Amino acid sequence: MRDDTNKPWRGQSWPRTVSGKSALVEPLPHHISCEALHVNFRANPDAVAHFLPPGLEPLEDGAGWVMIAEMAKVSAHQPEQIWRDPSRSSYNECVLGFYCRYGDRIGRFSALVWVDRDWSLGMGAIFGWGKRLGAIDRTRLQSTNPALAGEDVKLGGTVSRHGHHVLSLSVDLPGGGAPLDAMPGHGGSTFLYRYVASPSPDVPDIEQLFELGFTNVRQTGIRQGAGEIRFGSAPDEELDVLGTVEVTGGFTYQRGWTTDRTARLLQDFSTPGQ
Repeated sequence: MRDDTNKPWRGQSWPRTVSGKSALVEPLPHHISCEALHVNFRANPDAVAHFLPPGLEPLEDGAGWVMIAEMAKVSAHQPEQIWRDPSRSSYNECVLGFYCRYGDRIGRFSALVWVDRDWSLGMGAIFGWGKRLGAIDRTRLQSTNPALAGEDVKLGGTVSRHGHHVLSLSVDLPGGGAPLDAMPGHGGSTFLYRYVASPSPDVPDIEQLFELGFTNVRQTGIRQGAGEIRFGSAPDEELDVLGTVEVTGGFTYQRGWTTDRTARLLQDFSTPGQ
């Protein structure tokens, strides 16, 4: 019988094996891009605080956003995957996030994320993105479609989970929308909250706050219009906590970046005294 007990296991994520081939996540870095519908809003800062982990504080205006996008992922380890196995490189995602503050630093925190691929869940576990599997759909804008050939365009996206409506959004772009050089907002880095529960009373849970910067960031085709958000009543999503939000803009764009293991630890709550 073959004995692999003394060999190191490999893999960027679970499940790990001797070869590492079964891991949900290919070795980093990953080059990511999206074609997005994006709606900015303001909410009550006290409601925003409900979705922020220890160490992060909401901004005074309660600024947040919802994005629904068609995504592409290219692993630097397996660059041919994007054409050889598209199901491992293409996915849909929705992010509900907030601008927030850590000390004097302003950044973004993705509070709730829905994806339709299990390997994207694996990335969430590594970096601390709270991802769930869901059904994510959005309008496909193809100008050769006779019904979509006009200048006025309205696009929409929906998220559902286990038969429940989670949220939907729309972006209305009269005349194709106003072109912008950059997205309005505070920008900044991304804050990550990483939590791993311990299976033993003798070992502490892992609870950490990180800051992550992306490289190779490029954004094109930014168009601004009017946005709308409708939150559903899914029983385990807590979106009702936000109450009524004030929509401040709707956008479409394409964005690309590289995600790698470059996060900086800000605070370790699992270590006594930190």
